[in-house]
Amino acid sequence: MERIVIIGASSGIGRELAKYYINLGCIVGVAARREELLQEIKSINPSNVFIKVMDVTKPEGKDQLNELINEMVGMDRFIYCSGVGYINKDINIEQEIQTVEVNVYGFTHLIDVAYHYFQTKGTGHIVGISSVAGVRTISISPSYSASKRYNYIYLKAISQLAKQNKENIKTTTILPGFIRTDLLKSRNYPLTTSIEKGGKMIFKAIQREKKIAFCPAYWGVISFFMLLTPPFIWNRIIK
Repeated sequence: MERIVIIGASSGIGRELAKYYINLGCIVGVAARREELLQEIKSINPSNVFIKVMDVTKPEGKDQLNELINEMVGMDRFIYCSGVGYINKDINIEQEIQTVEVNVYGFTHLIDVAYHYFQTKGTGHIVGISSVAGVRTISISPSYSASKRYNYIYLKAISQLAKQNKENIKTTTILPGFIRTDLLKSRNYPLTTSIEKGGKMIFKAIQREKKIAFCPAYWGVISFFMLLTPPFIWNRIIK
């Protein structure tokens, strides 16, 4: 029976993934700040779901993750879904720092805990949710765009490191396009995918242990053309 830990499971993609793994019969550990939403997930299968109230921006997150792993009696797959992002044309510093704390600090802190755990165990799978926003600079969301690029590069680096060290640690980087989560609740974008459909796609990509997966897949093509777009045209697109 697989043991899955999902950070940021109270809503959005993390919540959808938790439901899939619970229904698959896995032992699932879910962590987030909102206990009442974690309790809702636990109610799906109380004997197989473990919860941990956690703020990924706090240094005690490391100990809380280790506690959760111990309560589950192990971990086979670690999924980091916590994410914050704002349209921030005015560079509101509080929003910028909050984004960095969750998407960079929390991500790095807990990914590293998982990596060291899997080093000791001898095998494991680390999954991180990046974004197509990290493919190319998005001026209206500076820290979000930069942090999602960081997620992508960091996972790529630790994948290379595991290979160099001959460690059986796999990584999967998910790059969603526009998926209807809380991050998009106040804006309407073209090609937006429902959270149900997006969650299913991401679940399948994780199960296949893909190194990199655009969700939906056509965002891989869109991202290719994003990179080819001349700067003066790109600057007009992203206003």
